[in-house]
Amino acid sequence: MGRPRIGVTSWHHPDREERWEYVRDNYTRSVFRAGGLPIILPMSSHDPVVLDEYLANLDGLLFTGGEDVHPKHYGEDVRAVCQKIDPVRDEFELGLAARALERGIPAFGICRGLQVMNVACGGTLFQDLTERPGTVPEHRTRPEDRARLRHGVRLLPETRLREIIGMEEAKVTSTHHQVIARLGNGLRATALADTDDSIEAIEKPDHPFFLAVQWHPERMADHDDTQLALFQALVHAALSPRERKPDTPAERDFLPPEQVRTSGNPGGLSRQLP
Repeated sequence: MGRPRIGVTSWHHPDREERWEYVRDNYTRSVFRAGGLPIILPMSSHDPVVLDEYLANLDGLLFTGGEDVHPKHYGEDVRAVCQKIDPVRDEFELGLAARALERGIPAFGICRGLQVMNVACGGTLFQDLTERPGTVPEHRTRPEDRARLRHGVRLLPETRLREIIGMEEAKVTSTHHQVIARLGNGLRATALADTDDSIEAIEKPDHPFFLAVQWHPERMADHDDTQLALFQALVHAALSPRERKPDTPAERDFLPPEQVRTSGNPGGLSRQLP
C-alpha cells in the first residue's frame, strides 16, 4: 500500500505583497527517511468539514514548531512577554489535534507542536521562561545556534519515549521561550531538562501514539539515529492500523532504531530510500 501519509503542518510567512505557507525541509526529509510520505498541510480553513477531509487522506500528523499559541486557548490574556501569534494557525492545528485525540490518529509534536498538543488536552503554558521560577536561559537560542546541542534531558523510565530512543539521557537542541505550566488531561511528562526540571516531552499513555518533544529532532535526525527513531515511531504507528500485505515498501523502509546505520551519504542511512 506504500508509505503512510503524514500530514506536516505549515506556517505563514508574509512578504511585502503576498503571504506564503511553508515548512522547513528537515521536517519533511525526516518523515521521508523514516519511511513516511510527508504531505504539507496548507491552512485552508478550520471548518470541521475541511479538517475531516484532510484527515480522511492522512495516516498520521506531525505538528511542527513556530509561533506562540494564543493564551486565550488556555484561559489567559496575552501578556507583554508573549511573542508572535498566528490565530489562523492556532484554530487549524487545535482542530486537528482534537480530532487526533478523539479518533486515535497517530500524532507527533515538535516545540510549538508540543505546546499545541498540551493545550488541546486542556493544559496551560508559561508565556515566557521568566514566568517559571528557576528556569535557565539555555532554552533560548540565537538563530545562528539553532542546530547546536544546548542542554541535556532525562528520559523518564517506563515511557514510550524512553523505549523509542533507548537511552536514559540525551543532549538536545533548544529554541523555545515557553514551557508547559500545567499538563493537559491524560498526559504524562516523559522527559525533563537536566538544568531546571522543566517538561521537555509528553505522551498520552491511553492513545495509540500521541507524543511530543520540546526540542528539535528534525535538526538532529540526519546525524543522530536516536532522533530519527522518533519519526520512525510515528510512521510505524501510522502504518500499524492499516490493512496491509506483508513486506510492503513502507514496511521494508521502516528500520527499527537498532538497525539504522549512519554512513557517509547525505541521507545518513546505509542505503537510499526509493
